[in-house]
Amino acid sequence: MNHCPMHTLLDFERFRHGTPRELINRLREEHRILWETDDYSGGHWLLFHQDDIDHVLKTPELFTNSYSPILDDFPAEILAEQQQSMTFMDPPGHRKYRSLVDYAFRLKQLEARKPLMHRIARETVDRVIDRGECEFVNEIAMQMPMRVMFALLGVRDQDFGYVVDLVNTLALADDPEFAENRALGFQASMELIEFGTRLAADHRRNPRDSMTMDVINTAIDGRALGDREFGRFFNNLVVGGLETTRNTLALGLHQLILHPEQYRLLEQDPGLVAGAVEEFLRHQNTVVYLRRTATRDMEYLGQQIGKGDKLVCILGAPNRDPALFPDPDAFDITRPV
Repeated sequence: MNHCPMHTLLDFERFRHGTPRELINRLREEHRILWETDDYSGGHWLLFHQDDIDHVLKTPELFTNSYSPILDDFPAEILAEQQQSMTFMDPPGHRKYRSLVDYAFRLKQLEARKPLMHRIARETVDRVIDRGECEFVNEIAMQMPMRVMFALLGVRDQDFGYVVDLVNTLALADDPEFAENRALGFQASMELIEFGTRLAADHRRNPRDSMTMDVINTAIDGRALGDREFGRFFNNLVVGGLETTRNTLALGLHQLILHPEQYRLLEQDPGLVAGAVEEFLRHQNTVVYLRRTATRDMEYLGQQIGKGDKLVCILGAPNRDPALFPDPDAFDITRPV
């Protein structure tokens, strides 16, 4: 068995000052698969290469998503609830619920709601522009996607703060400075599901033009979507939509500040925005890893994998692989997609 030369790569302290790129690059160069110990269940396997990550993520009969996409093992009663949500599902169930996302964000509806999104973007910037400075993470990177998403979903203004606090609690549950234990994160996730359930019920009583209305009127397997099902969908959507978007905006701006020539390119040619977003995602990869769980004993990449073993895909590792991206550490918004 190959052992990682440290207690754990995924310890929060290793990411306190940013992603440990040099360490991840070295591990990718030296290993296909690697065992390391952790504080969750004794240990897990790490994967760093694109082909291996693709295989694990796309072979659910061998590597299931149903126990959790993160390292935490959920308490049984919470796991039972979460296993009915999209982020804990394997195909074909995942595909059915993923179709709700595709439907909610279909191009025709987004085009119709663009004026709303543009207005929110202008209002968000107008609140700070006269000051000449702002605390970008909270005042722009969080506020803009939050207000856009909540407006699209029909969340009432008075509920914004409550939902954002739950998202932040869930996102920071592993950080010892911000949460006493992981139970707070589990509870926040359940409260988001409850809020989404109430939101669906409110829309049925008081119909209005929103993505929530679109989704609850959509059929799955020939039946109407239940309020609790929408609650789980809401939990997935706001956690994924707010946390990752906030981080991508903030880290992307940071890279533009560090590389003013790239900022000038973007300023001169707004048509580069799509490529810039792709480079933000590649260069900074705000989602560090995804976990899968082995469904049976097997030999994989020369190692004996036991049923129930956790396999952790380090998603950013291929993004800095020179075999896939020329000069991978360079930040280049004109990089071919």
